[in-house]
Formats: sequence, structure tokens, C-alpha cells
Amino acid sequence: MINEINKIKEQLNHEKIGPVFFVTPNPNRAIGLEKEIKNYHIICSQNTDLVDYLKKEKVSVLCIDETKIKNSGKLLENKEVLSYIKKESKGGSVNIITFKPSPKISKICAENDFRYLGSDWRLNRKFENKIIFVEITEKLKIPNAKSKVIKLEKKNSDILNKLEKENLVFQLPRGYSGNSTFLIKNKKDYQEILEKYEGRQFKVSKYLEGDTYTINACVTRFGIAVSQPIFQITGLIDYNKNKLGTSGNDYEYNKNLSKSEKKKIFDYTKKVGEYLSQSGYQGIFGLDYIVNKEAVDLIEINPRLVGSIPVYTNLQLQKEETPFLYLQILEFLKIEYSPELLNNYLFFDLWIQQENFHFSQLILRNTKENDIIIKKKIISGIYKFQENKLLLQKKKYFAYDLKDDEFLVQTAKKGSSISPDTEYANLQFGYGIMKGNKLKRSFAKKINLIVGEFGL
Repeated sequence: MINEINKIKEQLNHEKIGPVFFVTPNPNRAIGLEKEIKNYHIICSQNTDLVDYLKKEKVSVLCIDETKIKNSGKLLENKEVLSYIKKESKGGSVNIITFKPSPKISKICAENDFRYLGSDWRLNRKFENKIIFVEITEKLKIPNAKSKVIKLEKKNSDILNKLEKENLVFQLPRGYSGNSTFLIKNKKDYQEILEKYEGRQFKVSKYLEGDTYTINACVTRFGIAVSQPIFQITGLIDYNKNKLGTSGNDYEYNKNLSKSEKKKIFDYTKKVGEYLSQSGYQGIFGLDYIVNKEAVDLIEINPRLVGSIPVYTNLQLQKEETPFLYLQILEFLKIEYSPELLNNYLFFDLWIQQENFHFSQLILRNTKENDIIIKKKIISGIYKFQENKLLLQKKKYFAYDLKDDEFLVQTAKKGSSISPDTEYANLQFGYGIMKGNKLKRSFAKKINLIVGEFGL
């Protein structure tokens, strides 16, 4: 396996391939392969401690330090960015990666003869649409939390009648971090979204109690690579104001799933991946499931790089597994590789034997309605608590070899302006932090102390 990965590295580092530029406002999105590909560049607009750490590690980083630029399209069209890309590529091939495709990115790449290492933005728009999601799940005969599509109107009497018996989840076609998802418990809740969104189409589902799991997957030439189920931390309104929004992942928690539940997740994921593949989609995608005693329900498709990929890439490299981000790049560059690299991801009997990663990540977001300012300086790095005080142990940007009482903090810099629903810090632990759908009590107290350190 190691020899196969080394062969891939040699091919990716060949001068004919050209440099790879990961363009993203937040540099945290781009880490993972920075030490695997020699000619790898990170282009960002948020000047965090991570930028300084990467430069010290001899990683090529361009940070234009312009916080007003909050999407990859605007960043890529920046004159300084385009000049940097052309200088570093020396007139040869240019490879662009972004977290999410867009019409603007596609246009800039076409105008400059850049090669985009991701699927077309139209496929992303199509499959990310929660209305189309219902059609896909019904076509593939995958349980979908009894979802249906409605136009929000005052005369939706059938919906109002349902609200007397059960809670419902309303979702707009698009959104992020749960900001387009609404838990509707009564007629008052319904009236509030009716006033704001009357006439809009919504996906409406029965609210399901249960655990939420996310899957990272990748459409490859050899089949659909499927990750182990990753427990998704939801409902922590102190860190994400959206009641059904995500706040991170616990990679150990899937030990609570039965073999039968895992088999359903694996089979459903392959079905969706094959459907995406037949439609022309390539590369990484994500799926979210709700699991309870009654069923395994697919609730969302994310046809793009997903938020956990930087962490997941690092974890895969530590275990000498083939990172999905590698696979995405190989697919779009049409580089040959051995199907053996994927065996643990393609076949259920091998897949289910994989050991869990001993890791958790908690994401802290701005839960206010307005922008917030980070008032205190916290250096990104590995910390531990001593007598209720936060003590810096090492300046690092990923949680390698943590001791039991240590954790990593990645943060925005002092003075940074953070928009609503936007991440301002994430915490990484070398173990599980969840008990049921709640943080373990000892962690909840510590995390409140950490939040206090920001002076919000």
C-alpha cells in the first residue's frame, strides 16, 4: 500500500502535472496534502495563526489578508492571486481546487486555461438542491424521513393538521451549517416561517429522534469509496444557533451502530454514488443519515468537498490510508492508480473491519444575529487546562500525538470580524467527547472556559 501511494506522489509531483492551488478564504479548509504534494499552494484571505505556521513548515501560502473576501470566486479573480498563480506555474499547467464549485470559478478557470479539479458547478447546484433530493431518494428507494415538497402557503391545512401530532423539519433548497433548516413544533413556528418565506418551495420531513451520522464518499473509476460513519454533533445551540445545525464530529461514536445499520448506510451510499456517477459527477461527496431503532434515513446530500475533509485527510494519512482528496485529484488529472488502494472502501466485508479514528472536533460559530469581534488574543496550538487556566503547550496546527489532557485550538486572530453562523474557532481532541447527544460533562465545563477566553 505504501509503495502504491509513493508511486502516486511521484506522478503528482511530476512537472508536467503543474502546481495545485487550493483557493479558499479560510486556510483551515485547505490543509491535508500540503506536505504530500511538493508543488502545493494555499491561497486564502483570512490571516490566521495557521498561515504563519504553514510558512514556517515551508508550505507555499499566499494570504492577501482581506477579510471582506468571503468566497473562493472573489478570491480567485483577485489580481494579486492571478498574478501569483501565473508566476508559480511558470506558464505551464495550473490546477485549481476549491471547497465548492461556482459559475464564477468556472468562468475564471476557462478564461485563464486553468484546470479545475472538481465537478461542474451545475451538478453541484442540481444535487445539493433539497427539493431534487426527494426525487433522488424516492427513485433509488432509500428511506428519506418521509420527505415531501410543498409550496409554503396559508392554505397548507394538511401540514397544520400534522403539526398537531408530530414535529416537522422544513428545509429551503440551499443553505449551510443548518441556516436553511427549521424545526417546526407548532402553528406559531409555522406562522413565523410563513411570514418570511411565503411562496417558497420547501422540503418537509417528519422530525426524527435519533443519532446523526455523516459519510464522506468519493466517486472513482473503480467504484464508490465509502468512509466509516462519522457521528455528527448537532443541537448544541451554544455553538451553532440553528437547532439542527452541525457543531463538529466524534469519530469514535459509531461503535454504537449495529452491523445491520452499517450495512444499510454502506449500501445506500453506494447507490447514491452510482447515481451521481451516471450523471457525470466525479470526486468527493457527503451524505447525512439519521439512525434510530426504526430505520436508517438519508436526510441530505452534499455534492462537493465537505467540511470534515481537511481533518479526515490528516487522519487517513496518519493511518497510511489513501485520502479521498488524493482520489479526487487523481480522477480529474486522469492519473493511473491501483484499485487495491480502494479495497477497504469498496467492499463491505473489508470496510466494516476498519478501526475507528480516535478523534473529535468541535466547531464554535458566531451564534449572534450580527458580526462579532474577537476581543482577546488566543494563539492557535495545543493546550491543556491547569487549575481552570488555559496553558499553551505547543504551537501546532493539527492534533498529532495528543496526551489525554491535551487538545488543539485553531482560532481567528484578535480583532477579526466574524459573520453570523461563521466559524471562529475549532477544537480538536484525540478521543471521543460525546455521550449520547450531549458533550461529556467534563468537556462541557472546559469548553465554556475556552469560549470565555475569546472575550465575546
